[in-house]
Amino acid sequence: MPSVLSKLSGAFQNKLFANRRVRPTLPGVAYRNRSQCYGYAVSSKWLMQFAEQHYPGQLPDQSHIDYEEIAMTRAHELLASWSGIYYLNFRRCFNPPPGGIIPREWIAFVEGEYDDEPDEVVNTIEVGAIQVFYVCTDRADFELRPTRQQLNSLTKLIGHPPKWWTALGWGP
Repeated sequence: MPSVLSKLSGAFQNKLFANRRVRPTLPGVAYRNRSQCYGYAVSSKWLMQFAEQHYPGQLPDQSHIDYEEIAMTRAHELLASWSGIYYLNFRRCFNPPPGGIIPREWIAFVEGEYDDEPDEVVNTIEVGAIQVFYVCTDRADFELRPTRQQLNSLTKLIGHPPKWWTALGWGP
């Protein structure tokens, strides 16, 4: 039978570690100067459904011109508030095929190397992209990453764990 002291010690340690910043392993390969974003792939449709589920009757009619933007904003606000991670951001990221390697032609296409090519060539290139709700990048905000408790809370709300994604555009 554990003593009161050992129970208190265990509770203290669990609380102590729950408030530590997560230390996600940085990705091994960065693509040129592109940011690596640590976060969750979420579709606009999922965000709208999340908002509809948790804001019943408080969203405009679906025919409203700004319905999608308003619903996504409300979902963002709820996820940030409930997880305690107020610096969540969206980013378009590469969504590579199984195996995780981003095809060279995708990067070349995004960087404008196909700008002078005829439309027949350009139209054959489909860059796999996905919307990512990220909590930190491998850049300056890496030190602002959330605590383990916050990340666990957000993971529970979204329904799948975060991972590293390569940003589609330039910048942080």
